[in-house]
Amino acid sequence: MSAAVPDLLAGNDLLESVLEASLTALNLLRPFYGPGGELLDFSLDYLNPAGQRMVGLPARPGGPVSQHFPHAQSNGLLAFYQRVFETGEAGEFGFPYRAQEQESFFLVAARRSGEVLVVSIIDSSQHPEHPALEQALRQSQAREQAARQAAERERNLLQTVLTQAPVAIGLFQGDDCVVAAANDQLCAMWGYPPAEVVGRPLLAGVPELQGQGFTELIQEVARTRVPFVGQAVAAQLLQNDRLETHYFNFVYQALLDVQGGLLGVLDIAVDVTEQVLARQQVQRLNEELAATNEELAATNEELTTANEEFLASNAALAEAQLQLQQLNQELETRVAERTKALRRAQAATEQQRRQLARLFEQVPAAICILSGADLLLELVNPGYQALFPGRTLIGLPLLAALPELASSPVWDTLRRVYATGETHEEPEILIPMARHKGGPPEDFYFHYIQQARYDEQGRIDGVVVFALNITAQTLAQRQAAALQAEVLATAQRQAQEREAFYRVFEQTPAVVAFLRGPEHRLAYFNDAYQQLFPGRQLQGRTVAETQPESEAQGFVALLDQVYATGETFFGNELLLRTEATAAAPAKDIYFNFTYQAYREDGQIGGISVFAYDVTEQVLARQQRAAAQAQLQAVFEQAPVAIAILQGPDYVVEIVNSSMCALWGLPAAAAVGQPVFDVLPAAAGHHFRGLLDEVRQTGMPYVAHEMPAVLSHERHRVPLFFNVVYQPLAGPPGRPSAVVVLATDVSQQVAARQQLALANEELQATNQQLTRTNADLDNFIYAASHDLKAPITNIEGLLLALREQLPPAVRQTEQVRPLLRMMGDAVERFQKTIGDLTDISKLQQAHAQPAEPVDLATLIEEISLDLAPALPPSTRVLVDVAACPTVSFAPKNLRSIIYNLLSNAVKYAAPDRPAVVQLRSRRTAGACLLEVQDNGLGLTAAQQTRLFGMFQRLHSHVEGSGVGLYMVKKIVDNAGGTITVQSEPGVGSTFTVRLPDEEASVG
Repeated sequence: MSAAVPDLLAGNDLLESVLEASLTALNLLRPFYGPGGELLDFSLDYLNPAGQRMVGLPARPGGPVSQHFPHAQSNGLLAFYQRVFETGEAGEFGFPYRAQEQESFFLVAARRSGEVLVVSIIDSSQHPEHPALEQALRQSQAREQAARQAAERERNLLQTVLTQAPVAIGLFQGDDCVVAAANDQLCAMWGYPPAEVVGRPLLAGVPELQGQGFTELIQEVARTRVPFVGQAVAAQLLQNDRLETHYFNFVYQALLDVQGGLLGVLDIAVDVTEQVLARQQVQRLNEELAATNEELAATNEELTTANEEFLASNAALAEAQLQLQQLNQELETRVAERTKALRRAQAATEQQRRQLARLFEQVPAAICILSGADLLLELVNPGYQALFPGRTLIGLPLLAALPELASSPVWDTLRRVYATGETHEEPEILIPMARHKGGPPEDFYFHYIQQARYDEQGRIDGVVVFALNITAQTLAQRQAAALQAEVLATAQRQAQEREAFYRVFEQTPAVVAFLRGPEHRLAYFNDAYQQLFPGRQLQGRTVAETQPESEAQGFVALLDQVYATGETFFGNELLLRTEATAAAPAKDIYFNFTYQAYREDGQIGGISVFAYDVTEQVLARQQRAAAQAQLQAVFEQAPVAIAILQGPDYVVEIVNSSMCALWGLPAAAAVGQPVFDVLPAAAGHHFRGLLDEVRQTGMPYVAHEMPAVLSHERHRVPLFFNVVYQPLAGPPGRPSAVVVLATDVSQQVAARQQLALANEELQATNQQLTRTNADLDNFIYAASHDLKAPITNIEGLLLALREQLPPAVRQTEQVRPLLRMMGDAVERFQKTIGDLTDISKLQQAHAQPAEPVDLATLIEEISLDLAPALPPSTRVLVDVAACPTVSFAPKNLRSIIYNLLSNAVKYAAPDRPAVVQLRSRRTAGACLLEVQDNGLGLTAAQQTRLFGMFQRLHSHVEGSGVGLYMVKKIVDNAGGTITVQSEPGVGSTFTVRLPDEEASVG
């Protein structure tokens, strides 16, 4: 034993007596370091008598722990010692040990004291007089493990649903909106992988969102607990390495625990960019149609003038003039209709202006407009006037109305904004101001923006001020910060006092005490017992004196009963609620414990107390219940319909309100019932077959824009849904449940239908324009000739203007874009004039020309491209002698063969070498290409979805699900066909029939 240990015990008779009398094994270990200073092992410096009896070693054995106890490395005991010594945090560790047909369970507690590690060990086999000890410990450990496994299953279920949900889901926490969780769909929307976003503030992980107002909305929802629903909200996000505008329907919902505490703000979002763009495209088409009509009206007006000039010299044009007049009348009618539409739009614009005025009056912020160099208060909203209820503002210069601002930096920044036009923003600024004229100044904190206002000529003529009063929030934050600093200082001081007070060596993983006499006087207690009541003088005093809360909670009555009857009392997960004292706050602890009477000279002399802390086990069970409630809350707050169907009978386990609305049933009538019992009409459709296939194959089923008519709706309006049937794996790995998710895309389908109607109208208009242009061909050349000279003069004047302007003026923000737009306008006008002469000859080629293609050469080129991805065992057999050439567009034919060959290789069976055969043969008027493989194969249900867009039937390889869709479109456009024959586990054969002139001639 090293010299430090005798010095530690020398002269301390009480400590030496405690160590000698302790029935618990106590060890003192000293660290053993390697050459590089790393902690390798511990020297076994001292064993008390109980420890010597436990392991059969002398009091000062010396030597490394791993040498005395080789199992310490395999069972994790040595790693536990190293962790406690390096972190300085006391800990507990339990492990089973079997020796000589006897199985024991050891409980180890360790704590660092300076350069010594103090270890306490209990062996259950050495305490036969306490059979309840081992039983309680084992049962407690089993229950704790079961509770943790149950909680982990709940967390895994929640994580699985969040990950596989077809909508974007995330969770934000704290004032900085830290991304606590985000599924792949949400990270894909943001344009960043989860590792760069999760765990970081939202604006740090997704900097493009800075200034777009989303963090402010999240903070508002967290503060008020009121959900925010956004419809078609635009967001600038990083997509494809560039900023793009996307539109989203989303919900910000405060997520609460079972006690009503705020867990964070839940974000559930759906990308509706396609729907919004479709609506915008319809609007643009209408605008283009209106512009086209205006151009036609102008052209007709010019042509009418030309006709009048030509009428005197050429009588042959009279008939054409009559036709033009008729066309003009039709166009005038159409212009009149457009004029009415414009007036309706102007009325709508006026209504929007009035709404904007009401918003200006009702917005909960202070807004004012300052005019001229003196910053005259031209307009203030009620929020601004409410800050100064006793003062006149409008019509006065700012310093005349609020003279106290002369010494404030606000006045300086206002003048700077007026002079430079640069917007100024202050997130938090103190402005002392008097609410009433002549009254005392009060401290106000504002978050405000100063922005220059421009007149029609682009000159600054005033400043717009937007100020948000954050005085209450700022004062509350500062008060909270001061209070937090005070609490932290107190906690640090208490920690230092406890560290100086509790330097003891007796460590056990359980609470142990011996009570003597009918008054239950504390004759002995260990440190764990003292830790329950820190700061209290316990030694020699009764339980009722030292622990009044124990008496109030009935524990003293239990002690009286055990002392009177001698019958042992077993407590299971009972709550002890300690009272707050000057030394420690109140806390709740759950225990498994025993009160057992011990006898002296045949008489009951007192009671032994053994208690084991099971708080973590109880809290784990509570966490499981909270996780279940959180999962239900996520489902209820999701903007999609969700249901979980359990087992082969598809019992409704969970269903949210959105799905109940689709079914036309309350949740109470559906939960716990087979889905086909509550929805008998669905049993006759393919719904059960699809669910069976999802459970049997483990592959999700996805349907886009599925039509549905809700029978419970009065008007039976047809709706459209995107539907996902997602399997959930059970314990053996086979799907045990199916998640059904339905997203309403009726608006998107309606928008596309509206777009189709607009295209039809545009097509009809274009046909009318084509007929009109045929009648106007005689005037095209005259118009183009007359317009060439003026536009050439304009181009020359623009070049001269560029040369005459000083370089500094050309580069200003006002002049540079104007010159560029003028140049672009001239260029477009010149192109229009050039197109006028060739307008009757324009043709759009929609298909590539066909030409003879050598199949063997094309297949060899494709094989070279695929070579890096081919496993060495793959064989590709080619036989195209029966049809060596095909008359087809080379690029399209290459796309067909490349996709079929690459799919055959990608979906090869893992248990056998891949063999791919490509054959060709001629038939009547066509060439047949066959690609056969011995891969995974497809079921009949999968074959029905094979050629659909974004249909991926196997998820273990990369792909977008559009390859076979494109192949089928190319083949269909060419007038050919493509079919497939497949069997799971055997392989697939794709047959492509291509029209071929050479085959027809032959």
